[in-house]
Amino acid sequence: MSIIKGSEKIVNPLQESALKKKGLCNYVINIASGCLHGCTFCYVPSTPAIRTKQKELQEKGISNPQMDWGKYLLVRENIPHKLEEKLNRKKKWRETPEGKGVVLLCSGTNPYQNYQTAKITRQTVEILSKNEKRVRILTRSPLWVNDLDILNQPNITVGMSLPFFNDELSLKIEPKSPPPSKRYEALQKGHQAGCRLYVAMAPTPPIMTLDDFKINLEQIMKIEPEVIFWESINVRGSNGKRMIVAGLEFAS
Repeated sequence: MSIIKGSEKIVNPLQESALKKKGLCNYVINIASGCLHGCTFCYVPSTPAIRTKQKELQEKGISNPQMDWGKYLLVRENIPHKLEEKLNRKKKWRETPEGKGVVLLCSGTNPYQNYQTAKITRQTVEILSKNEKRVRILTRSPLWVNDLDILNQPNITVGMSLPFFNDELSLKIEPKSPPPSKRYEALQKGHQAGCRLYVAMAPTPPIMTLDDFKINLEQIMKIEPEVIFWESINVRGSNGKRMIVAGLEFAS
């Protein structure tokens, strides 16, 4: 299947999120369906966000939305406009002790995977900042350093997924993502610019040794992240099949 790109409309861009249980946010904004990074281990295709849209995605030419993860991206270009409308009408803002009223970009796609999504993400962050909302960004792409002028502020934290520092291993597990070396360079630039940072050392593969983990942790501590979030690769739904298809023997 060739890469399928397109757009889709969304009525409500701001969704309350169960990720408050992990202390990540109270709200989430996903700027697209699909993700061109297509990490083999990604859990998103097995969530209701994709499973409940099987028919709609198939009508757009995506025959198997779970196994074809990484080969389609439907950008929600109307999110900035809809978000402005939503915030103008919204009278009550949920703020739990764990979620702290934070808005996460994104839980089901990558907000900076290309210049199109980066543009929408920037507009979205500007709107949230204007309304004095707390923002948490999670990405595997270094493109966010182009937005340091708006990301360097107290209400925004920027996080990157950096489970290991091995570029060669990355080509096998997350072949369409920017290499870990480039992600670390972006974090260094963010640190130098005074951004609030966090790192998701996740998900680590079972072939990682304790010594590897310690070395990686020492490198990450140099950019002084506020939080380090860790978990191992969790095989569930279709991601186990995608890892096996990619030749990752440990997935068996």
